[in-house]
Amino acid sequence: MSQKVFDVKTPVIQKLRVEELLLDPQNPRLPEELLGKTPPELLEWLEESETLEELASSMLANGFFAHEPLVVKATNGGAPYVVVEGNRRFATLSILLQLPAAKEADVNFDFEVEPTKDQLARLWEVPCLVVDHEDDVRKFLGFRHIGGLKTWKPEAKARYLEVEVDSAAREGSSNPFKDVGKRVGTNALGVRGPFIALKVLRAARDVDSLNKLATSVLRDRFGVWNRLLNSAEVREFIGLADALDYESVIKSMGALRIDNLLRVLSDLLPPPGGRLAVLQDSRDATRYGQVIADNVARNALTAHGDLDLAYQIVDRQTFTKRAGDIAKSVEILTQSVDSFEIGADEVAVAGSLLTAAKNLNAVVGSRLHEKD
Repeated sequence: MSQKVFDVKTPVIQKLRVEELLLDPQNPRLPEELLGKTPPELLEWLEESETLEELASSMLANGFFAHEPLVVKATNGGAPYVVVEGNRRFATLSILLQLPAAKEADVNFDFEVEPTKDQLARLWEVPCLVVDHEDDVRKFLGFRHIGGLKTWKPEAKARYLEVEVDSAAREGSSNPFKDVGKRVGTNALGVRGPFIALKVLRAARDVDSLNKLATSVLRDRFGVWNRLLNSAEVREFIGLADALDYESVIKSMGALRIDNLLRVLSDLLPPPGGRLAVLQDSRDATRYGQVIADNVARNALTAHGDLDLAYQIVDRQTFTKRAGDIAKSVEILTQSVDSFEIGADEVAVAGSLLTAAKNLNAVVGSRLHEKD
């Protein structure tokens, strides 16, 4: 069968045999540590993490949906073709049909009723959109997954944008952030933010004391990290200048304050012992920035690991409001004490609360007498 290679914008679809297709080892959706791995390794990860069995059941019942073709890139003008869009669907086909990579990885689906030969036979040939220009692939993926309907996870988006921005800069773009933003359906700010967040983590991974932390944040908390760097206080704390152009951003990576960066990255991850991370939600980024910029509040956060508690120091509420809220909380706790198991620890905590209240009363009274 002759193969026709066309521009990604041309609405032409052709059928290809699944044996002619390969998983994309550079798929931006993959965790960074899996990039470049072998087909069996990629297939094993996809089977474990992407819930393919439901998709497999749908394919067996309905066949492969013709209106959702795989997007594949020709190699050397023809087969094999690398699947650049639809790796999850192709992985499902690979396991269903037990292609060599599936056999090597020893992955399969555990159905109560085995698929029939007819069900499998109609999956050996699938609709594909074939492209052979790398630029076409990049533009398609960028528009579809950065500004389009099927967005990637924040970390995958950032890695894609990093490649595009660096490439635009090498090609002489005067404003890579703006140019890439236009191409993927967003603005310069929407590109620059994730780009800087990823570059900072890459710089951190080059420092021994930060390597594991930065890798974990990149893998598990990148969305929160990206949002956190919107805080001017956090950027100032870690030594990240307010650079707007590409050259200034790259230069600023050499001025990061390592100890402070260590502190912020640590607050994004759960500490040993099963406790929760200091910063649990991106919605707390603004409050965290205010705390980290204040010496007293930052020390309180270090001592107690409680953002709500530390934020009280920088909160602009009046003394009367804050003390009144605490008093109401104690009243409610007193009224509901019968709902708790009471032991020595609870008695000790109540005693410490009493001591703290007495100290507060003494300090406030002393301040009043000083005025007199």
